[in-house]
Amino acid sequence: MDLKLVETSPDPKTIKRNNQRPSQILSAAVELFRDRGFEATRLEDVADKAGVSKATIYLYFESKEDLFFALIREKVVPMLEQTIAQAEAFEGPASEFLRLKAQSVGRLFAHSEQGAILKLVIAEARRFPDLTEYYRTEVPERGLENISKMIRRGIDEGEFRECDVEAAASAFMFPLLMTGIWMNSVGPDEIVDPDAVIDFHCENFIRGLSL
Repeated sequence: MDLKLVETSPDPKTIKRNNQRPSQILSAAVELFRDRGFEATRLEDVADKAGVSKATIYLYFESKEDLFFALIREKVVPMLEQTIAQAEAFEGPASEFLRLKAQSVGRLFAHSEQGAILKLVIAEARRFPDLTEYYRTEVPERGLENISKMIRRGIDEGEFRECDVEAAASAFMFPLLMTGIWMNSVGPDEIVDPDAVIDFHCENFIRGLSL
C-alpha cells in the first residue's frame, strides 16, 4: 500500500500570531524596563509578560541588550522615518506642520511606549555607550535636522524671522521630550496636563518665530 504525503498549509492564524510575537515581546520589554529598570528585568520576566517562553525570545533576539537595540530600531526609527517623509511631502505653511508634529509626536511621548523608551535610553545612556550613539545618530540627530529644514523653509517663505535654525529646532523638541520623560517617571498625576503643555509650548514657539 502506497502512502502519499499530504501537504498541509500552516494555519493563517498561527502565522499571524507568530509574526506578531516580536512586537509583543518588545511591548512587554519596554513596560518592564520602564517600571523595574533595565538591570532588574530578566528575560524570564519579559517572556512571562509577553506570554511566551524564554526560548521563544531567543528566536528573535540574541540577548537582553539586543532587545534594547530592537526597541529603538523597531519602535522609534520607523516613527522618525514617517515624520521625515511627511515633512518632504507637506505643502502647507511651516507653522502648520510644526503644530501637527507637536500634537502627534508630543502626545506619543506623553501617552505611549515612545516616552518610556526615551526615558529608558536616557537612564541607561552611560552604561550602554554603543546604544546611546546608535540612538543619537538614528533619532535625535536626524529628527532635529528635519525640524531645522522645516524652520528654514518657514524663514525662506517669509513666515518666520531669521534665527539659528538648529537652536530653534532643539528649543522646539526638548519640551516635548521632557513631557514624555515626566509622564513616564514622575507622572501621570494632577500636576501636569501634558496635552495642554504641548499645545501651549507649540503656540508660544510659533509666535516667537513669526514675523
